[in-house]
Parts: sequence; C-alpha cells; structure tokens
Amino acid sequence: MAIEAQSDEALVRRIRDGDAEAFAVLVDRYKRGIANFIGASVRSSSDVADLSQETFLRAYAHLGTFNPQLGRFSTWIYQIARNVVRTHLGKSLKRPPTQELPEEQTLENALPDLSLESDPAGGIVRAEAERELRAALAELPERTRTVLALRYFDNMEYHTIASTLGLSLGNVKTLIHRGKIALAKKLQERDAHARATSREKGAGRALLFV
Repeated sequence: MAIEAQSDEALVRRIRDGDAEAFAVLVDRYKRGIANFIGASVRSSSDVADLSQETFLRAYAHLGTFNPQLGRFSTWIYQIARNVVRTHLGKSLKRPPTQELPEEQTLENALPDLSLESDPAGGIVRAEAERELRAALAELPERTRTVLALRYFDNMEYHTIASTLGLSLGNVKTLIHRGKIALAKKLQERDAHARATSREKGAGRALLFV
C-alpha cells in the first residue's frame, strides 16, 4: 500500500518507528483543514500561517502522547489547533517594559521573566511578554524559528530537538546560539519602533494645541 493511502494511525506508527518523512503525509492531509479551522477565529493570514505551523510543530513534538485507543488522530490534532488558537486569542494588549539588550546577552537574561511566580496576580504582563517574543520570533528564518520555538515554548532539550527535526546536536546548538542573538536584536528593533511611534503620536497631539 502506498504511504499516502495509509491511515493516520498507521502513519503515526511509522513516525514512531523512525520514519520522520511520514509526518509530511499527515501535514499534507490536514494542512488545509487546520488552516481553515484557525482562519475561522483569526483574521490575519500571517497569524493563520504561524498558528498552523505551531499546531503541526506541537503535534510532531508530542506525537508520543497520542493514544489511538482514546480517539482519532484528527480529533487529537484539531484539539491542539484549538488550544493554539485559544492561547493566541487570550493574549493581553498591555505592553511590558523592555530594556536595551547588549548584542551578546543571552536570550534567557534578555527576555522578561515569563514564569508564573513573577506575575502571580493574573499573568497579564507575562502573557504580553510572550506575545512580543512570538512576534519577534516570527521574523526569523524558518529553521531558526522552529528550533527556538521548540526550545523555549515546549521546553525541549537540545538532543530531543535534534532527533525531532532530524538535525545533528551540533547544528541545533549553533542554530540556538545564533538565534538568541538574532532574536535579541529583533526585540530591540521592535522596542525602538514602538518608542518612535509613541513619540510621533505625542508630537501630533501637541500640534493640535499650537
């Protein structure tokens, strides 16, 4: 039987047995439906593309948790998409303070503290900090974005990322090192742009009273 004709569950078994290419068949099978599903709640086409990619990244990273005895693969992946959309729509609009970042500062120290302990009152600043991080991450090259997302959103170890994406451990370390610097620069640029926009708006309001 051709691989394209195999059931979802059979493809999952192949992936678990080491055939990572079988996941491409699942992506091709569900990419339009997942995009349409997300597009029903998210208007921006770029957001739809990013959230679709995140859905498949999470599905691939957590494929070991799928249990065919508890339900169909289609139900499982759409539940992941639903959770991704809910997280996206639940982001707060309040912007946290951001400080200037030296070029070589590590990502862990550069970013606002996203831990629950840092914001026990409700997570508003923490949620917005994560939104800013995701927006900056989306501007990086795809492979760098994927590696950093798995590392900092799914808390995957380096060796797990390497096996998940079919990369060498050294390649993953290099991508993460370079990605940290690039991401810190993107955050700097976004913060500088936001401050400039704020000053322009302030100047415009002042002209109304001249």
